[in-house]
Amino acid sequence: MNKIVSYIIVIIAFGLALFNAYHIDFKNIWGDDSRTAIYGVLVSLIVVVIILINLKSLKVKEKLE
Repeated sequence: MNKIVSYIIVIIAFGLALFNAYHIDFKNIWGDDSRTAIYGVLVSLIVVVIILINLKSLKVKEKLE
């Protein structure tokens, strides 16, 4: 995966995490809509972590070559 594409995916994932965090109702945290928003935040942050791990592995690969 290209570095530019990876950075674009990270930006989109952060945007989706913020969007979903905005939709969390803290008065009814385990309601249907809030639960879906929480899942969206968690999935977006997991995607960010996976892409950052991929970017670090690309840097290590470049140094080894």
